[in-house]
Amino acid sequence: MDPSAETRRRRWWIGLSVVLLLVAGVGVPISVVLLRDHVAGPVAELPAGTAGPRLVTAYAADQKWYVIDPAAGRYRQVDGGGVASVSPDLRLYTDVATQKGITSLLRITPTSGAGPDKYHKIAGDAGIPVWSPDGNWLALPVFKTSADGLKPEHGFTELVLVDVRAGTMQRRKIRIGDRYGEWARWAGDDTLLVGADGAGAEEEAGVAVVRRDGRMLSWHPLPAGDPCEALPRTAPPNHGGKVLSCTQDGSDQIYRVFDPRRGTTGPELGRIPLSPDRRIEPLFWQGDDALVLRLFDMVGDGDFADVRVARLSTGQIGPAPRGLPKAAVQAAVGSSDGLSAAGAKLTF
Repeated sequence: MDPSAETRRRRWWIGLSVVLLLVAGVGVPISVVLLRDHVAGPVAELPAGTAGPRLVTAYAADQKWYVIDPAAGRYRQVDGGGVASVSPDLRLYTDVATQKGITSLLRITPTSGAGPDKYHKIAGDAGIPVWSPDGNWLALPVFKTSADGLKPEHGFTELVLVDVRAGTMQRRKIRIGDRYGEWARWAGDDTLLVGADGAGAEEEAGVAVVRRDGRMLSWHPLPAGDPCEALPRTAPPNHGGKVLSCTQDGSDQIYRVFDPRRGTTGPELGRIPLSPDRRIEPLFWQGDDALVLRLFDMVGDGDFADVRVARLSTGQIGPAPRGLPKAAVQAAVGSSDGLSAAGAKLTF
């Protein structure tokens, strides 16, 4: 089974659950439901990387999602959906539900569970919401879908920008020529990085720096070579302000870092050998040599994913980061700046 199909089915069911909650007008406040006794313990302290103190802001395990409550210093179980992204100050998280690529519903929820939730209806198939560094804006790519609404065509050419404080939305055309965007990430409070595959254009795959109004400031092609197969819509991890680059050499995946503003590529960081029945999705860095990733094992008619750690210096893939459940299938990382003193041991 294609992992992207698994993701689409999960988002469809999330969308259905959100819609049912809205239609039913649940009598018990959602914030009360979210604060049931489903509480996970703190993640154990781990060695800090060069990026400074960071923490796992959300993770999924055993078909349940958990998000950090920074005031309590613990994770709590999320009901009625998942966690797409957590704000830089850890106060809010997002989730997106899309039905058949026609309409998407963005939900913004306090991580403490003490609502109210805020909803934004978006025309089209919205991708993962990404937070600006100051936490004031969300950017959501809107993907083009086929006529049957079952799969994306090429990528996206529009972004929806949400002013979180004002509660307003703007739709912007991104002007990157004939290219289609594959992923987006903020580069600053007023600029974003947009990864493009060059479909329909003569240019190779690369990364554009785009202003919030959609105007492109620069474009640089990615390093030459066979790109690694990646899950759609997934932004590569950031390494010291640069983008993780991956090319394929036989069964080896070769990792480097790419500076999207200068168009320069760093030396080889390491290789991860993969058998044909395995795929990986890099999630974030844990120090300079350790890459936290999702490992997909394609077995029979389906696939299985779990969170693991790869050492680039040796190419070996080990167990999940210490402190995460062994059954974790997804995880996100963020700054520890929003933690209270009670959560000090959650950093790594």
